[in-house]
Amino acid sequence: MRINPFRNLSIRWKVALATSFYILLVLVGAIFYTAYSFEQKLLKEKNQNIIENIKNIIESYKDSFVLKNLEKIDEMTRKIDNLPSVFFVKVFDTGGRIIGDIDLSNLGKTEKDFLKKIPDKPYIKKDKNIISFYYPVKIDSDTIGYVITRHDLKTLKESIDREIFKILVQTFAIASMVIIASFLGVFLISGHMVKPLIDLKNKITEITGSYIDSSKLDVEPVPQNDKDCIKSLTSECWLTSEKGGEILLNIGDTALKECSSCEKFKQLSGDEIRQLNYSFYMMVASLKEYLRKLDEAHRERETLNCMATMGEMSAKIAHEIKNALYAIGNAANYLRQNIDNELVKEFSGIIKDEVNRLNKMTVSFLNFSKLIEPKFQKGDINEEIKNSVMLLKPDMDDEGIRLIIETDPDMPEFEFDKNLIKQMIFNLILNSIDALKDKKGDKFIRIKTEYIKLKDKDIARLIIEDNGEGIEPENKDKIFKPFFTTKQKGTGLGLPMVYKIVFSHNGAISMESEKGKGTAFIIDFRI
Repeated sequence: MRINPFRNLSIRWKVALATSFYILLVLVGAIFYTAYSFEQKLLKEKNQNIIENIKNIIESYKDSFVLKNLEKIDEMTRKIDNLPSVFFVKVFDTGGRIIGDIDLSNLGKTEKDFLKKIPDKPYIKKDKNIISFYYPVKIDSDTIGYVITRHDLKTLKESIDREIFKILVQTFAIASMVIIASFLGVFLISGHMVKPLIDLKNKITEITGSYIDSSKLDVEPVPQNDKDCIKSLTSECWLTSEKGGEILLNIGDTALKECSSCEKFKQLSGDEIRQLNYSFYMMVASLKEYLRKLDEAHRERETLNCMATMGEMSAKIAHEIKNALYAIGNAANYLRQNIDNELVKEFSGIIKDEVNRLNKMTVSFLNFSKLIEPKFQKGDINEEIKNSVMLLKPDMDDEGIRLIIETDPDMPEFEFDKNLIKQMIFNLILNSIDALKDKKGDKFIRIKTEYIKLKDKDIARLIIEDNGEGIEPENKDKIFKPFFTTKQKGTGLGLPMVYKIVFSHNGAISMESEKGKGTAFIIDFRI
């Protein structure tokens, strides 16, 4: 199989070679066309010059015809014969006798019949490359003789071609320098032009190799005084921002829909190659958002399946354990009341306490296994947060934890289940308190609400953040799974219950945590 070598060349080489070849064709075509046109023009001019020269020579020797000076007529014949490409000269008197000829043997011969065919005024006849010129010599209106000449255009053309060839050699030397200069110029310019394409190729390789790694999305900002986003998608346009890649990833799929039709984007994005670069960045942002949503959906489905299975299983186990605990508790009470022995009373008390603890745990299992059916009613989420937090304020004070509440005054009322939301807030704050118990120095829990107005939806966001020890990276994907806990006395049902409550409100919950710096839970409710 033959491989086209041109196919493996880089774009700058292809552009440079193609442009140089095109210039070569244009120059060669122009040179040959000019040479042909110049040749035809010169041929016409030289032919006319020969005719004029013949006329002038004949006119200067008119007296020789009157005086019948054969020497002068022979001199005239020689002069005409010396003109370029002239190969035939004959001079006749009015009687048809040859009085001048290149071939002296023809002198004196008579050709009366021939003279009858000669017109009474100058006449030019062309036969292929031979030009015949018939010229009657006159004084006033009287004819005193005839001159017939012939010259070869082919000979004339050859002499012109020799002159033109010398010019062509010089022209082709100049054209070669022009082509070389053009090649170098186009090679350099095309290198600059295709640089964005090379950068795009490298970016595709980097991003593909790092599985759409956001840190690889470096967007070079376009210098611009006005950095505002005219569509109000973000605080500043990602094309002009130093954090363009980060802003673009936050916009996600919206960039493809909105930015591609934005007038500011069209003005700042430059030529088609740069537009291709920016379109690729937008595609990556959209793809990353899609992958994130897909990953979230996968984890959500996995969590829900796990919750359903574990809930069903825990309900059956809890029911059986509860019955057994009831019997054990009654037996312990009986022993404590009917046997007068301090050791028996002490151990029966321990049994009773542990039964109560296990009973509470089984109640949690049973509650977790139940299907949550929210009772929606319109309410103020800010007010609900304040009421819920106040119940846990003494616990925070005991641990020396500062409480920071930042509520959005523009937050509208919307429908939610007050009891479930209170339970959700309780669970998250209790988790934060546990995370801060062993921390030294400043400790805080921040509760913040934000009202986010998007183009197609409104979001009520709740953020509960602490500066505790954070969550180990390997545990981040497990925290919403039932019965997973890192606490010694935990059941592993607090955060799964929070997840179920958020899911029952058609909301979304995410977690951001850094080991040693703290954890934040972000909950979004669609209004």
